[in-house]
Amino acid sequence: MLFRLQNILKTGEITAVDISKKALNIAKTNAKNNEVQDQITFIESDLFNNLNKEKYDIIVSNPPYIKRKTIKTLDKEVQREPIIALDGGDDGLDFYKKIINKGYEFLKYNGYLCLEIGYNQKEEVMNLIEKEEKYINTYCKKDLCGNDRIIITKVGD
Repeated sequence: MLFRLQNILKTGEITAVDISKKALNIAKTNAKNNEVQDQITFIESDLFNNLNKEKYDIIVSNPPYIKRKTIKTLDKEVQREPIIALDGGDDGLDFYKKIINKGYEFLKYNGYLCLEIGYNQKEEVMNLIEKEEKYINTYCKKDLCGNDRIIITKVGD
């Protein structure tokens, strides 16, 4: 199994998308340092805006998910992050709504959508997915501290 995974990683094609040119430049440096720069296409885009209608096997996203009013209560080190990387809108769900609403258009049939979530957002994000009616087999994985952290779903009937 590990061998097969390594083969996929060596031959896979990745599209890295971010609205921040600075974040993309850091990702490019990391890709070069790990000798995978030839496998990755970097696109500056606000979510799906600058993508063609290519279909992907997997979309993985760690969108901004912190409620706007909560940002000022975060640890000072976290507050040093660019606001664009933190602010998920009034309810913390702005980007999930957009990704869930459009993501299926960019996924192959049975393609996966994987979303990092805040520790207390499981029910709200799963409800958004359920309402869209384009996804199946939705479940949540916990992080090492036992917090709900990743929602995985796939495009289905």
